[in-house]
Amino acid sequence: MKRLSLLLVICLILGIFTGCGGTGTENDVKKDEDQTETVTDAPKEGGTLVVGMTGDPSTYNPDYQADGYLQPIAENIFNRLIKVTNNQEIVPDLAKSYKVSEDGKEITFYLNEDVKWHDGEPFSSADVKFTFDTIISQDGQLAGSLTSVNEITTPDDNTVVFKLKDNDSSLLGYLAWDACYIIPKHIYENTDWSSNPANQNPIGTGPFKFVSHEKGVSVTLEKNEDYWGDKPYLDKIVFSIMPDANTAVQALYNKELDILGVEPPLSEAQNFESDTNLKVGRQYWPSRYYMFFNIKDSIFKDIKLRQAVSLGMDKDDIIKKALKGIGEKSNTAMTPLYEWALNTTDVFPERDVEKAIQLIESAGYTKNSDGMYFSATIDVFNVEPFTDIATILKDNLKDIGVDVKINMMEEAAWDEKVWYGRNYDFSLLAGYQGPDPGALAPRFSTDGLINLMGYSNSKVDEALKKGGSLVKQEERAPYYQEAQKYIVEDVPIVPISEYISIAPYQSYVEGHPTSEGIIDKTGFHEYTYVWLNK
Repeated sequence: MKRLSLLLVICLILGIFTGCGGTGTENDVKKDEDQTETVTDAPKEGGTLVVGMTGDPSTYNPDYQADGYLQPIAENIFNRLIKVTNNQEIVPDLAKSYKVSEDGKEITFYLNEDVKWHDGEPFSSADVKFTFDTIISQDGQLAGSLTSVNEITTPDDNTVVFKLKDNDSSLLGYLAWDACYIIPKHIYENTDWSSNPANQNPIGTGPFKFVSHEKGVSVTLEKNEDYWGDKPYLDKIVFSIMPDANTAVQALYNKELDILGVEPPLSEAQNFESDTNLKVGRQYWPSRYYMFFNIKDSIFKDIKLRQAVSLGMDKDDIIKKALKGIGEKSNTAMTPLYEWALNTTDVFPERDVEKAIQLIESAGYTKNSDGMYFSATIDVFNVEPFTDIATILKDNLKDIGVDVKINMMEEAAWDEKVWYGRNYDFSLLAGYQGPDPGALAPRFSTDGLINLMGYSNSKVDEALKKGGSLVKQEERAPYYQEAQKYIVEDVPIVPISEYISIAPYQSYVEGHPTSEGIIDKTGFHEYTYVWLNK
């Protein structure tokens, strides 16, 4: 699997099967600029939605490589077999239903009928097979998550069967997430998928069609009048490119943007909430801010020092000051959104300065003339909120006699030193840790792709492997809970805060992806149900 860029790591910060609902209506009570309450019963057709974004997509092939700028656009142009909603549930998309065989080695998808590509050509199961065969053979972004797939067959035009080497209960989650959009076989077959002209003029099956891309300015989509599903209300979507988040925030206040669309400075959260012209969507994600140790080649090989740092951290202080109160304290080894597999018995302890000092002294350290037991360097991205978290953490750990040196770095330098070089003491990260408890494996398995800690525990390896090999949640849960127990004991990481997304938008925007009644049937940036009440 290709490593995600910092943009995606942050953006992706920045049980589960239900059916898609039909187009609903809202009955929202809201206030316009003169504070007069109005009630709207039915959505309005038409209009152009303007959404902020921070950069230009490099390609419109949604499966080829990681591109965080493409993701919100791709969700509106393309479809997946199944998709993850803003409620973190998996729902049908191009597949109207599916079933998993009793042994978990076959997943059969039954496709919607009469679906057409944007160029009018019919969609079929052949497109699905072609898409995933190509991702696997051409090392697409999702390829590393498809290693359990042995063969994909198409019994008929509306049926696709994934035949697996072994049961892989996390596969459905990956098929519903990113880099798994179905692309047209008739456009890409017998071409280089990395340079096909469609990569700059995409053709999908989604609710909106690509119109144009003016680099550095905007990307424009228009309504797909022949959309096979619930047809969108909007005529157009314009993604307005604003590299600076502060500029985008000002554009929102000036009503130049309908939806902010970019990650806002945390310091603006209170202003958004108090502005009567805005609504603010809040969304809990299976993502978290966390600290991690180099437990292979640094001072933190000593578990007592890891335990001491964990006990010395004041998470409430970090959330209040560094995250501006936008967070929820983490104390479990896994995101709490997957409640069915969560271990709430074996958890990271609360702050205890006295006990932390005892651990350091029992490890053989004594205070120097400055009152410090030892020094350690924390390497962090030079962007908010990582710099602020590191600053608060430095103050926290001074209380237990640990002198923290903060090394702020550009992404490329961090990559070289931490990701590839593994030449660090400890660091900070955040990121999407779903869409299934199986996401523990790449982080904590000995050979995990994003196990940056050098962590290895054969009991964790075995538990995660077993949890991924079973089908039913009740069978899988004990193994994931067992793995979490050992992770808490070994302290390769210390979770800090669960991630809560703040999504401000104009008060006249209805059907936002985080809004009630919509949150459980749309993708993260899908604007099918948005309409403008003005």
